[in-house]
Amino acid sequence: MAKGKKHDEVNEITEELKGTETADTKEADKTKKEADEEITSETSEAEEILKKNEEIEALNNRLLRLQADYLNYKDRTEKEKLTTYGDAISAMICDLLPVIDNLERAIAAEVSESDSFKEGVVMVYNQLMGILNKKGLKEIEALHKPFDHNLHYGVAFEECEEFDDGIIIDVLQKGYTVNDKLIRPSMVRICKK
Repeated sequence: MAKGKKHDEVNEITEELKGTETADTKEADKTKKEADEEITSETSEAEEILKKNEEIEALNNRLLRLQADYLNYKDRTEKEKLTTYGDAISAMICDLLPVIDNLERAIAAEVSESDSFKEGVVMVYNQLMGILNKKGLKEIEALHKPFDHNLHYGVAFEECEEFDDGIIIDVLQKGYTVNDKLIRPSMVRICKK
């Protein structure tokens, strides 16, 4: 029986060890599960943070593009506004050029020097030219200058020994620019040898 008793004790100890192993294994499995869940949780949090960072970056890029688009729009509309204003001034001055021509003809007419009418016309002409000069009107200097097809409109050639070939010898109608933009070319006669 001693042998049986020892056998029973061994069985008991084995059972106890199995119980402890099972408890330890259960405890280890539980700890492993918790660690896995924690890792999974941390991984999903890291993925969420990455997604949110990507979303923030995308929104920042979109904001920067919108700001750039707005600044471009603002610059473009400002340029269009200035162009429209400049075109309106040029058109208005262009309409006034025949009036200026007629005033110059009235001033050039042979009348006695003490004529108050002529003085009045000169005053009106000077006042009008002062206003138009402030708006950017400039007369094209043409007399005795080389012919430039960008600024002058040649209507006649004339032989002349006094000047070189291609020099303007007479201005038939003055030309003008507004803010360096040609609104009417000078109508001229050119020396030809």
